[in-house]
Amino acid sequence: MTGTGTTKRERLRQARRSELVDAALAVISAKGVVAATVDDIVTAANVAKGTFYLYFSTKDDVATAVADRLADGVVDRIEETAGIPDGDPVERLRALNGALREFGGGQHAGELVEILHRPENRRIHEQMSRRAFARLEPILIQVIGDGIDAGLFRGQDPRLAAAFVMGAISSLHDVVSQPEDLAAVTRQLDGFILRGLGYAGEIGS
Repeated sequence: MTGTGTTKRERLRQARRSELVDAALAVISAKGVVAATVDDIVTAANVAKGTFYLYFSTKDDVATAVADRLADGVVDRIEETAGIPDGDPVERLRALNGALREFGGGQHAGELVEILHRPENRRIHEQMSRRAFARLEPILIQVIGDGIDAGLFRGQDPRLAAAFVMGAISSLHDVVSQPEDLAAVTRQLDGFILRGLGYAGEIGS
């Protein structure tokens, strides 16, 4: 009985925390990280300020939770396609880039690029990137290793190659000044990455 009660309480806590993160994402979408306040977030979540501090110590803490939510959404989508072990490595890499273009889908998909590329949101973008790359690295290593084994990529250290790929991806926020340009730039990145890995086949548009 006690265990069941504890589980139920934990589910309620997780649900309330998720509601606060939802509210923080909505506020950050509208105002940016710098301008957003704890008062804004609790108003959006329709909870007392004391409730916020049961889950987060500061605004920075909830901003980090927002970044983690966005990063996990990106990598979850990547894992659906790029992480398939028996899929074609080239198509898995392209799927990875496609997921990056869409920033993970979900309720706020249409807003994410604009939100994250605002100068005032640079910190949350960088936090998201760190979390996403931590999960992305083993997937990339596996895909590159599979491509080498299949003779599609030249022989090389998959870990080092994955680091180079992640470096190229992480530079996007420095070279893309307008969110609407991201899709075209990442399509070019497909070719850059594939040629860099030694792929000699058709790159496509």
